[in-house]
Amino acid sequence: MIVRPFETAVEELTLRGTCYLPDAPVGAGAPAAALMHGLGGNRIEGARFFVSLAQALTAQGIAVLAWDRAGHGESDGSFFDTTVSRDVRHTHLVLDAFAGLPDIDADDLHLLGLSLGAVEAVAVAASSPRPIRSVTMLSTAAVFVDEIASGFIQGRPLDTVESLGYFDFLGQRMGPDMIADARTFDPYTAAAGYAGPTLLLHGTEDFVPLRYAERYVEVLDRAELEVIPGADHGWMTVPHRDLVERRTLEHIQAHARHGSEDHA
Repeated sequence: MIVRPFETAVEELTLRGTCYLPDAPVGAGAPAAALMHGLGGNRIEGARFFVSLAQALTAQGIAVLAWDRAGHGESDGSFFDTTVSRDVRHTHLVLDAFAGLPDIDADDLHLLGLSLGAVEAVAVAASSPRPIRSVTMLSTAAVFVDEIASGFIQGRPLDTVESLGYFDFLGQRMGPDMIADARTFDPYTAAAGYAGPTLLLHGTEDFVPLRYAERYVEVLDRAELEVIPGADHGWMTVPHRDLVERRTLEHIQAHARHGSEDHA
């Protein structure tokens, strides 16, 4: 495996990440997966979740990009300015830069998102000018829209935005733009234009109610939902992470340009 730093300029910000590449080029280029982290997270994710996932995919010939969205990790910008709409807009530009790298098959892109990253991943796939061959959604957190509409996030009131000018999200200042954006962003309408295969994995111990994942099955023509007994929001056991790696790999391989579908 080859590990290289990644950075690209997006709307006067530099977004930074890591590319994980197979040791040898695969024909005209490797299938490529972009990993999208959750709100307040980064390209490593909890207990190296995305690093381990990237290593597992790269070992099977899949190139991987994991990057920090604006205001997260090592990327430029402030968490205060975070919005879902901005993340989606930025991701299209990040994918353009990723697809332009040597040894990447620009026509064989796959997206994976965790938590809010899952909501954004399928919204990106639905609005992408380039084909996205598959989407994998883990612990899909579409609940954020209803939470913000009710004046809370993860059970905590949002009224500090008026008194302090920000909401304290895991020690970071979340500004009012996130709240305003959530009031106009419909996750399911944003996803509905995606016609490709989507795999949703959701644990029974996730704090996000299962119904938010189930709704995607109703609006996406090729969505498959697997409910995993005992799994939590961050997939924090070895068996559950092994399952995510296995199912993600199977899903990407099945829908890659030279995967099993093409030989059926």
